[in-house]
Parts: sequence; C-alpha cells; structure tokens
Amino acid sequence: MQTGQSTISPAIFQDIVPRKLETSTGPCDLPILYRDGSMLAVGYRVNLDLVRSQLTDIPLEPMALFGKALVTLAVFEYRDTTIGPYNEVGLSVYVKRVGTSPSQLQVLRKTRTVENVGMHVFNLPVTTENACAAGIDLWGYPKYVSEIQASFQPERSEARLGQEFSIVHERRSLAFQTKGIPLITYSIHQGRFLRTIVEVDHRIRVDRGNKVQLKRLGDGPTARTIEALGLDMMRPSFAFRTDALRTLLPTGVDMGAVS
Repeated sequence: MQTGQSTISPAIFQDIVPRKLETSTGPCDLPILYRDGSMLAVGYRVNLDLVRSQLTDIPLEPMALFGKALVTLAVFEYRDTTIGPYNEVGLSVYVKRVGTSPSQLQVLRKTRTVENVGMHVFNLPVTTENACAAGIDLWGYPKYVSEIQASFQPERSEARLGQEFSIVHERRSLAFQTKGIPLITYSIHQGRFLRTIVEVDHRIRVDRGNKVQLKRLGDGPTARTIEALGLDMMRPSFAFRTDALRTLLPTGVDMGAVS
C-alpha cells in the first residue's frame, strides 16, 4: 500500500447532493466518492476482429483508433470510498454503437461530447459484496467477487487476481506526468444503454509500458478474456499510474433501449 499525497483541491467533491438508491445488499449513496487510492492501467492495441469476437449479442463494436482497438487492463486499490475500501480489476475496450461513425479526432479531443462512444467493460471483479452489488444493480457492470492482491510501491506495482492472472509494472525513468482523463463507460442495464462519465481529479504518470509483465495463471472470467484477446502474448502500448486517485462514480445517463 502507498498512501497518496495529493495536492489537488477538494473541488471535485464539493456541492455533492447524494441520492440514495437500493441494491441487493442495501442502500447506496450516489455518486460514489473515491477519495484516495492507487491505480495501474495498461493499454493494448488489439486486432479489431479479436475484439469483435468478444462483443457478441450486443449492438456495440470496437472503435478503431489508428486501425486497432484500444483495450485497457486496470488494477485499483481503493483505500477511502463512501462504500468502504476495496480492490478492483477492470478489463475494458473502447467501443461505439453499431451503425454510428464518430470522428476519431473528436473522440480523442472531446470524448465527453461524443455520445456514441465509451468503454465497454468485459470483466470487473472486486473484493467486496457491496461493491459487487452496486455495480451490477445500478449500472449492469459484469462484476464478481474474487480475491485481489495489490501492492503499490514507489518503483514497482504488482497485482494478482485469484488464480487467474498476475501483473507487474516497474517504473521507468523516461515517463511524464499529466492530468488524469475521465473514464466513460457504456453499459447495459435492464435492456437499456447507460453512459456514465467517471470524472477524475488526479495526475497520472505515463510510460511506454515495456516494463509490464502479464501472466495468465489459471481459469476464470477475466483470464479467459485475456487469453481470447491475446493480451498475455502482447506488448502493451502504454502504462499509467497514480497513487493519489480521486474520482467519483455518478448515475449513468439513459441512452435508450438496446435494439
């Protein structure tokens, strides 16, 4: 564990009026506030057909960015949240709604305004029942409960998802810092599309990702997706990390029925 030393103002959490919604494990206040944590995210450029093979039966398709799909594998250690501390792993791909043709330039420059694109989450294991229930019941995220071990040290971060996979990232000297970018997800909840903009208020350290080691250990939902996409045989395009994670997860916006 590494406690974040954020110098960012608390503005992202000001003027929040929580709204209580029910889940299968009890009430949950939205937005969920994440006040401190660490994150490692690794990005891969993946063959479009491989990604399409994992998007069956839903009207979403990979968004081509310079001829490839962008897949991210992320590990989170949430130390201070309004639903308690927990760890999480997210495996996602940037998608667009079938039949739409969003501009790559607009997507890269003004992601929030391009309504037909977002990240589709393949797998989202977590370590607590209430985090699992909230994700499924309120957003339709593909969550499940599993053991997730995570360690964030100054020069090295590593994590293990049960018996499914392990990942190690060693810090490089050739890296740069920048403001974190929002995570925009496209999920399906009760037959309707939800688009959720997860705003962030932290900085990230970005490098080329060539010091990442991803190893599949056994079977499981996330391990099977990793194998299907060939991520464990691929060199990532980038990696970024923060140890002062600050973000909030709001209610998703209804984008209409899934047809």
